Amino acid sequence: MDQETLAAWKAMQDGFASMSGLSLLSFDPQRTPACGPSQDNPICAAVQRTEVGERHCQAHCGKAVAMVLETAKPLFIKCEANLHVFTTPIVVGGDVTLILQGGKRFIAEEERIPTDRLTDRTRLPEEAFAALAKGQPPVDNARIIAAARYAEQAAHSLFESRHTRATIGSKYSSLLTLFSLVAELRQESDLETFCSTVLNSIGVLFDVHTVGFLVVNGTDEAVLLNQAFGYKKELLQGYRASTREGLLNQALTERRHLRTDETREILKMGLPASVQSVDLFPLVTHEDRVEGLILILDSDLKPEDVQILEAFCAQTGLVLHNRLLQDRLQEGVKRESARSRITHELSSTLDTDQLFDLILDRLASLVDAEKGSLMLVDEQDGSLAVKAVKGLNKKLLESVRVAPHQGISGKVLATGASLLVSDLERDERVDQKQRPRYRTKSFISIPLKLNHRTIGVLNISDKISGAVFSPDDLERLSVMASYASVVIERSTYYQKSEELKRISTMDPLTQLANRRYFEERLLEEVQRAKRHESPLSLVMVDLDDFKKINDSYGHPAGDEALRTTARVFRQTIRTIDVACRYGGEEFAVILPQTAKPGAAIIAERICAEFRKLDLPVQQVDRWLKITGSLGVACFPDDADTPEALIQQADIALYSAKLHGKDRVVVFERT
Repeated sequence: MDQETLAAWKAMQDGFASMSGLSLLSFDPQRTPACGPSQDNPICAAVQRTEVGERHCQAHCGKAVAMVLETAKPLFIKCEANLHVFTTPIVVGGDVTLILQGGKRFIAEEERIPTDRLTDRTRLPEEAFAALAKGQPPVDNARIIAAARYAEQAAHSLFESRHTRATIGSKYSSLLTLFSLVAELRQESDLETFCSTVLNSIGVLFDVHTVGFLVVNGTDEAVLLNQAFGYKKELLQGYRASTREGLLNQALTERRHLRTDETREILKMGLPASVQSVDLFPLVTHEDRVEGLILILDSDLKPEDVQILEAFCAQTGLVLHNRLLQDRLQEGVKRESARSRITHELSSTLDTDQLFDLILDRLASLVDAEKGSLMLVDEQDGSLAVKAVKGLNKKLLESVRVAPHQGISGKVLATGASLLVSDLERDERVDQKQRPRYRTKSFISIPLKLNHRTIGVLNISDKISGAVFSPDDLERLSVMASYASVVIERSTYYQKSEELKRISTMDPLTQLANRRYFEERLLEEVQRAKRHESPLSLVMVDLDDFKKINDSYGHPAGDEALRTTARVFRQTIRTIDVACRYGGEEFAVILPQTAKPGAAIIAERICAEFRKLDLPVQQVDRWLKITGSLGVACFPDDADTPEALIQQADIALYSAKLHGKDRVVVFERT
């Protein structure tokens, strides 16, 4: 075995040990160390420093090397120090060229506890063993078995023949760099960076035409492109394919490299006819599950290239599995955070129109969709009416009504069952052609239910990425749709209660606040004025000679006079002021934060507007003049309670009547 090959193997051994976190050393057929150990377990080093301990090591690990050399079969043992060790041969040309020994880790918590027998056999004091074992948590036995297999595959690809060594020498040097990068990425990078590094390295090392990194989506039996590299990476843009049949299914089932240049197989994979050949390398985890695939297009890979790529993909599968677990965990945390944020936003909104838009926008964003609609049941006829849209023209849909069983939404309304559709034109449940306003053929329709009663339908379509919606998307939307139904119902009840409250505090004839509201509001304003030590004024208004209008021209003319008076108030007072119908032809205007001089100005303005009024009376074909008498009082100058303030303003009002009407009188103490 030449030194160049040994040096290459030592570098590979170090990289593998670093990446797996396990010990690894090599022996030649004479059972002498071929190269120094990589990440040797400190417990082994401590045991071997004593004569008795070294003798026991030879009796176990040394004997394992001899047995493997004789049988050419792997062997797994547990040594006197409770460490689990694998020993596996590297057979080239029918002969054992190298023996790999590694692992040397605990697989159970109790194995880290020193015993009298362990201390006696290893001559290692209990406290010393416990200190060394403390930093070595148990690992899964499957991990040690998988490591033995992957180490054997990697070493075999290197030592198979001198011809292979000569052919791949330059590539192997670069491959070691790739292994080193993968080891670093295991700890530090996100999935995107990991995939990018893998693809760029494969593309450069093996001069492939085009290569893609496919991630397996088990929920809907498909592979999705994560990234692509090479001359025609645009061919793979947005690539997604079913794993239910063809070469993709075979790669997942057999978990080995596959190649085809048959056009029929290539087209079945969803690739364009311009592709001449396909190579697939599965990325297998220690659980023998395929998490990803390396897809290589139109490249003439040599047998030695395939061997190296297989060994590399075997190790990459381990790293990918850990990376995906971390990403799924982070995605789960992100989803829970999004759900919490959406829940808070929805619970803080009571305005129905705003709430409908918010529900649709947030739920569409939850599954990265760009279009959707929210429809609610009309209680009058049971049909669905559009309440909010996203990515569509709302004006075109405002008048749309959908009856139960009519179209997709009507079917969801009638059955109360959700629809997850991957392809609109191929799904027998839908039987509908694709519409130009939608970019993709995939959508989700969910019934909005409350106490087993369907109150509406949520429609979500067109993922931003162009991908189809998954069962995971449906589950996320269903959870939030249940909460949205409760929020919608609560908002509806709130709006109804607000309307009832408005009706109970409003005068139906003038649409001004009624006396009940006036008394409640005046009390609030007096209390606020006391807290802030600010002025508050009250204007009491009485229409002059109103009884004559009723008696001479009838109550319809009187009602019109009252409505006209109300319009004057709305057009004259400020937004902070409150105009109320106090009773009959008497009105009251509350003027917050207004002292007596300012109140007098506002009262004079109202009085002047009255003089401008001409009230038409159709019965006698003439116009009537309307005037009013106004009394002004101020808190706290004139009164310190709501009742006293009304009384003083009334006194001023009666004074205006006594002095000729059609005027303003400001209360003054005598």
